[in-house]
Amino acid sequence: MSIKLLSTFPVFTGANSVIMEFEKFLDKDTKTKLLAKNDIEPRGPLSISDEIENQQEEGSILDYWHAVATSEPATDFESLAVPAGKGVVFETEGAFPEAIQQMWADAATEWFPANPYLWAKGPQLLKTTYSTDFSTAKAELWLPIEDVG
Repeated sequence: MSIKLLSTFPVFTGANSVIMEFEKFLDKDTKTKLLAKNDIEPRGPLSISDEIENQQEEGSILDYWHAVATSEPATDFESLAVPAGKGVVFETEGAFPEAIQQMWADAATEWFPANPYLWAKGPQLLKTTYSTDFSTAKAELWLPIEDVG
């Protein structure tokens, strides 16, 4: 279960200025209140992409959630039930946003073709920890998967 602050944005290579502005818009009290609801893994604030129009196409529309994982939906935030299922977690660390975007690309072009799984529909969770100047980041990408055939 995730609770979120939601908006719809286009997908872009490089820093997504629309999502960055959305994140800046969120006030500290709201983020603190949301973070207090985080009682399960993954811990910390999450960026969730869902309902992606066309994952491979520049400018595709997606639902973006500033969210936390929680065991109980909150009445003061919108929520999205994330069903249990198979998933894979990728990790990276490096220059922001390049390292994170390369992680997504490597998952699509290297990991999936080499393994017996398909990238399943469903929410894609990204947990990111930034350096103080936001020039680098450490990230975990949680993707839903399903068996081939």
